[in-house]
Amino acid sequence: MSPHLFQPGDRVFHPTYGLGVIEALTTRGKAGQKIEYYGVRLADTAILSVPIARAEALGLRRIANGLTAILTCLRSRAQSLPRDGRQRAMELKARSLSPQPDALTQAVRDLVGCSRPQDMTPADKRWLGSACERLSAEAALVDAIDLNEARRAIQLEVDRLRSST
Repeated sequence: MSPHLFQPGDRVFHPTYGLGVIEALTTRGKAGQKIEYYGVRLADTAILSVPIARAEALGLRRIANGLTAILTCLRSRAQSLPRDGRQRAMELKARSLSPQPDALTQAVRDLVGCSRPQDMTPADKRWLGSACERLSAEAALVDAIDLNEARRAIQLEVDRLRSST
């Protein structure tokens, strides 16, 4: 049995399914063994069952980034990304799936901070839009603020970064 990383009510992020809240801890029998699961209520109200013993390996993490933390990270010094579009896309995808709480924010910062808008591929622009939406949703949940307020603040900072490159 693995120790419980999360308790009911904890807000979490799953790299494949997105944001949710731990609703329950359950135990089910499978092949003669009892397996413990987190029941995660997702934004679309579906329940995702995540084996507790594999939760960390699957990338389930507590959401921790409020708007202030996100904006502070976006304002920090950007790191370079691969110039090749395919390699850059792979790097951005890997960071977006990372269990590290700041990985997505750092990837947004690096993409915007190191790229002129005309150098961004259509895939970069789609990724950026999706990443900013996810950051906004996380900030809104953590800070208990309106999603549109979080979107506006993040978009203003992204626009400021773009204009400074």
